[in-house]
Amino acid sequence: MIAIRLMIVALLIAVVALGLAWMFTGNRKYLRYVGRVLRFSLIVGLITALLYVVERVVLR
Repeated sequence: MIAIRLMIVALLIAVVALGLAWMFTGNRKYLRYVGRVLRFSLIVGLITALLYVVERVVLR
């Protein structure tokens, strides 16, 4: 659980940093990076949740 919390904190730091970079520079490439980071984290989160469910079903 601690690893998941650390990854969530790292995700939040990355999104905030990219958002601030976009606000200060006005360069839209940082918004695309935010989209990619969020999409990747959503996919990883879904895969992790599916693996957790499968583990709970198998070990039952």
